Amino acid sequence: MCPNCVLNQANPESGIWIAFGICGIFFVMAVVAILWAFKNGDFEDVEGSKFEMLDDDEDGEASRRAKEQIKRLREQKGEA
Repeated sequence: MCPNCVLNQANPESGIWIAFGICGIFFVMAVVAILWAFKNGDFEDVEGSKFEMLDDDEDGEASRRAKEQIKRLREQKGEA
């Protein structure tokens, strides 16, 4: 039993419904956030960020070369 339930003589089951309500609110917020991210295109280029993250060049030349190399390797695997 929680201390608040003992002090206020409250029913312990009432806290469970409050916890379920809070969890439900967080669940709805998560679903809305994921749908919003899909709508804004945040999941379109998932692999692009790993190339751009370590790229120090101003023009992004290193990440462009890495993307092209990965694309060529994938094409070669598909042909073999």
